[in-house]
Amino acid sequence: MVFKRCAWAFVTLVSLMLGQSLCAQDLSGRPVRILVGFPPGGAPDLTARAIAPVLGSVLGISVIVDNRPGAGGQIAMNEAARSPADGHTLFIASASQWAVQPVVRPGSIDPEKQLTPVAVVATNSMYVAVNAAVPAKSAQEFIRLIKASPGTYSYGSSGNGTVHHLFMESFMAAAGLNMQHVPYKGTPQQVQAVVAGEIPFVVVSATAVAPFVKTGQVRLLLASTRQRWRMNPDVPGTGELGYADINFPGDMGIFGPPGMPRPLVDKLSAGIAKAVQRPELVQRADMMGAEPVYGTPEQLTEIVRGDLARYAKAVKIAGVKGD
Repeated sequence: MVFKRCAWAFVTLVSLMLGQSLCAQDLSGRPVRILVGFPPGGAPDLTARAIAPVLGSVLGISVIVDNRPGAGGQIAMNEAARSPADGHTLFIASASQWAVQPVVRPGSIDPEKQLTPVAVVATNSMYVAVNAAVPAKSAQEFIRLIKASPGTYSYGSSGNGTVHHLFMESFMAAAGLNMQHVPYKGTPQQVQAVVAGEIPFVVVSATAVAPFVKTGQVRLLLASTRQRWRMNPDVPGTGELGYADINFPGDMGIFGPPGMPRPLVDKLSAGIAKAVQRPELVQRADMMGAEPVYGTPEQLTEIVRGDLARYAKAVKIAGVKGD
């Protein structure tokens, strides 16, 4: 009799565990939302909007984009960290949220402890761009020009402490360059300034200046990544110039709240892996200057860890002070 009661208890326990596992993978009912920490139109938003319908088709559920701008992406990140770990709330982020904010804003979300990595979804590069009137037609000429007149030239970024600013300060330190940093309120302002010739150099995404590159008003000189970028194969990376340690890729990843069950993470990650291979997503990503790539939760964890070290060093080089 005792054996029968124990056996029944064991069967009940296994059934409960299996039920929990199945429930953990069940995303039916409410739609899945992808939180974006910035207004519509930026790279994270465009990437999320490209992924959402394709991922929804793969998973057979509704996937929507929910913009929660403010505090450098921290509002959305905080909401993601506080949400139920049921798979219905995801968060798309880049190094500006998972690596820069924890360094410059004490008390920010710790991505390694307070979020669950789900998948890498895209990567891209930043670029040093120059007004066409500036006598620097290559990366090598750019370096020679700045070294010949230290402190004379200036460059613009989308703001103090942004990834654009931190990449450029790191590159200048490695190359022995001296330029003045001019922070703008955002990308549109710095693009307008370089096109008008108000500032000679800026650090931007390729898509931000693409129309002006086509008209010859702006040139791309240098990629922020170690190697050349597939979408701009004529522009050298930092490694070709002898600065392989300066490698600032623009990876983007999707996270969930802390404590997400592994079966649920695997289900979402597998869906994203299929989504990023869909031709319609590749086409949309090309239009916004990103390359859809899939990375496992473990690979996203390694990217975050590497970026935390990279940007902590860059913040010191740039002398950026925390809030």
